[in-house]
Amino acid sequence: MEQPTETDSIECHLQKVGMGTLICSAARHGDRTTSEVDPTICFNCPAGKVYREFGCDAVLPRLRFFPTSAGVLTRFEGLFCKIRKRDTTLEECEACELVSAETTKRIITTARGLFQADAFYSAYQDIEGARKALRDGNFENAVTRSVSCLESVMRVVHEKLSEPLPSKKQLTDLWKSTRSVLHFERLDETGSTLALLNSLSGVMTHLGGVRNALGDAHGKGTTKADVSASIAELVLNIATTVGTMIVRRFNQVKSEKND
Repeated sequence: MEQPTETDSIECHLQKVGMGTLICSAARHGDRTTSEVDPTICFNCPAGKVYREFGCDAVLPRLRFFPTSAGVLTRFEGLFCKIRKRDTTLEECEACELVSAETTKRIITTARGLFQADAFYSAYQDIEGARKALRDGNFENAVTRSVSCLESVMRVVHEKLSEPLPSKKQLTDLWKSTRSVLHFERLDETGSTLALLNSLSGVMTHLGGVRNALGDAHGKGTTKADVSASIAELVLNIATTVGTMIVRRFNQVKSEKND
């Protein structure tokens, strides 16, 4: 097996750390097998490669680890996709239409880290739900959870600053109030970004409209909404990017108050 370098990622959704060693939660147990693994095994595991390269945690491997005097003998027996409920391969995962764009994965990863670090836990849960819904092809729910993430960010900002929420709690009203309490107009003394900030009001209106028309926040009828993967991913990217911007501005305002 190929040996990883110190800078190679071996991250995998199936990894656990226990008693000073790596544990694979997917390892098949038996009288002569173990669930303990090492960086080389994780680096070469096809399920780990799918997770690192495509950001998908819906693939489960069938594998066994046999401890020997020379090390651990690894036997990979196949990959199973939880979404499609059938065996798959690395090549099929690469061509899967449910694979998110690399830029989307980076935006989500950055936002999740920021939400978690700054205790925006409801926003973190919403963005994680949106990510999984997009991964699973549940595009209606991806739209709903994405917009909910943005709402959660703005609600938490008000709570942390001890500011009252607006009487109307629509997305546009939350944005208008958030913009005020975070003093966005002070970001640029030249006023060159004012038009950009004003355009976000239209974005909020349209995001709310898309959620009402294509999301599942208000239940489902007999006719399923025709939501494409590209629209769901667009809504997720917009909501996450704006939410990230709001949290960063919140941290700046909080820091200025403490000085």
